[in-house]
Amino acid sequence: MLIEAVTNRGLRRKINEDRFLVNALDNGRALLVIADGMGGHAAGEVAAQIAVDSFEDFSPPDRDIRTALCLRMDEAHHKILEYSMRERHLKDMGTTLTALFITGGSAVWAHLGDTRIYHLHAGSLIRVTDDHTVPGTLVKRGAITVEQARFHPYGNVLTRCAGCERHEPDTGAFDLVNEDLVFLSSDGLHDLIGDSEIADILIADAPVREKLDRMVSICLEAGGRDNITGILAAV
Repeated sequence: MLIEAVTNRGLRRKINEDRFLVNALDNGRALLVIADGMGGHAAGEVAAQIAVDSFEDFSPPDRDIRTALCLRMDEAHHKILEYSMRERHLKDMGTTLTALFITGGSAVWAHLGDTRIYHLHAGSLIRVTDDHTVPGTLVKRGAITVEQARFHPYGNVLTRCAGCERHEPDTGAFDLVNEDLVFLSSDGLHDLIGDSEIADILIADAPVREKLDRMVSICLEAGGRDNITGILAAV
């Protein structure tokens, strides 16, 4: 397995509030985590760091990985709340949080917010997670299209996050075979690159790092209005 990650502040934000974690463990196991913080000055940066730090020593038993992921996400949520109560200037901070654990030919995941997991299998790109946003809810109901959601005026309004009142993660699992790709991204990336273009880049015959660098370049050329983060694992 080959895993690469990239993050970029973008062109309009003063700080990078995205955080990621990649831990390659033994026996072909790996943990991928991505978080995109939100809040007032420095608050999002702090919330995202707390979230990924909550997974730093994560090495679950072979059984019930999904529950183990959810427990860590709940732990991150409560740590963020506790920290914001101690540091009043960080009040109302929160973060998206998406974690995926690869083991034994499968990927198990838990997810809050609008960071995403994609799975490229047999040349087809599958968006694994739903966006916990206002337009994400409308897409799920069939009220708007995925493309309309990219340009919705309330696209950044989260309906769930670590640190928010509603913080129950979605969970799931999918099988992996040789030559599959798993891609995690923050909204600063996938809001500027549509799914079809992401698929074209992932399918292209190029090194893993080059694929990520290509996506960052496209986002910067499109204005780089948000922080840009991606994690790509080649099975």
